[in-house]
Amino acid sequence: MKLGQYVHGDSVIHALDPRTKIICCTLAVVSVMISVNVYYLLVLLSLMLAVVMVSRLNLGFILKCIYRIKALLLVTLLCQGLLTHGQPVIIIGGLALTKEGLAIGAINILRLVVLFVGSLILLMTTTPIKLSTGIEALMSPLRRLNIPVQNLTTILGISFRFLPTVFEEATIVKNAQRSRGAQFDSPRIMVKIKSYAAIVIPLFNASLTRAADLGEAMDSRCYNPHPNLLRLGSLKMQGRDFTALTIAAVLFLVAVATTIYPM
Repeated sequence: MKLGQYVHGDSVIHALDPRTKIICCTLAVVSVMISVNVYYLLVLLSLMLAVVMVSRLNLGFILKCIYRIKALLLVTLLCQGLLTHGQPVIIIGGLALTKEGLAIGAINILRLVVLFVGSLILLMTTTPIKLSTGIEALMSPLRRLNIPVQNLTTILGISFRFLPTVFEEATIVKNAQRSRGAQFDSPRIMVKIKSYAAIVIPLFNASLTRAADLGEAMDSRCYNPHPNLLRLGSLKMQGRDFTALTIAAVLFLVAVATTIYPM
């Protein structure tokens, strides 16, 4: 299974309107950004994992994906621990890890994990076409300002479609470079940078080639950037969508309340 790949299913989460999932995800992002209450973040993470179970996604794969960003989480913890003034816990040379910094770092790690799991749920339970259609429907009022909403959603839809492919190619190129002697685990920073540069350059070249091929294919099929008002299926919210929106709104209000009146 690829990171960010849509997983076919017939669960309640899969059946939700894409606009509902986009709005819920947006409210979750705002809630995470404004709240520093660790108990609230733990409750939000627990609800995210419950949604994973309800949608019948592979929980082991989700945990493995979280493990993949361990470097980002560790850097976040160390930066907060070293750059925040407070009571020193560990002193290494002229640097000190503070108790207050580690506490803030732990909260930020929890924030990143919640955001990461929420984005995975959105991408793995919504097809790229439905996702771009939902974004287009939510952004449709901007057409009155002569903003090319159709072009923006087309770009987003193509990006969502090819993200898993890019991740897969990155893994293939990394394995190929490792077989050629690239030292990705070297303790020397410059050696590691050169090794990863051997991934970025061919991956960037392959992405440009794919973009050129896609552009030619769209041009040969007479792609029209103007909005298409005739669709095979129209978006329509049902009772489960309003229930999900209500839960997301309540969680958002709780985040605002915990920010205004901290415990």
